[in-house]
Amino acid sequence: MEIVIEKPKPEDAEELTKVVIASKKHWGYSDRWFDLWKDELQVTPESFRSREFYVGRNRKEVVFIYSVRHISEKKYELEDCWVAPPYIGKGYGRVLFEHLESTLKSLGCRKLVILSDPNAEGFYLRMGAIRVGEEASKIEGRFLPILEYEIKPDNARHTDVDFAALHPHR
Repeated sequence: MEIVIEKPKPEDAEELTKVVIASKKHWGYSDRWFDLWKDELQVTPESFRSREFYVGRNRKEVVFIYSVRHISEKKYELEDCWVAPPYIGKGYGRVLFEHLESTLKSLGCRKLVILSDPNAEGFYLRMGAIRVGEEASKIEGRFLPILEYEIKPDNARHTDVDFAALHPHR
């Protein structure tokens, strides 16, 4: 399947919101919790003013959505990261994350902050993020993992190894 990744338009907000809600519902959360999250799960045309959005499509069908927000020099926050339910567990999250990393490199980002849903933490850890803390949720007794992902420049992939330390007797 060929995925085309592009920047959506503000007029796509309603379609994106439907995918966000369907993806969140995939995890079996109660209607009571959804009432608490109602506003934060909405993608509105105004959302496009403060975040960079990307959407992956299979023909016209949305496969995934993500958005990032600039926090400070070389630091961004992952605001949205959603895979449509029919595509969950089939490798499209990795496609999303690879595109996300490429996008962040092009923006000069060196660190991505992720406030994760507990069900998504394992995915981010597999992608290479590390847990740095947690934040209380709107739901009593529920905590959201805070993760960070380091964006390495392309030329740093093989230069991080200290070969002298690996072979100190040479």
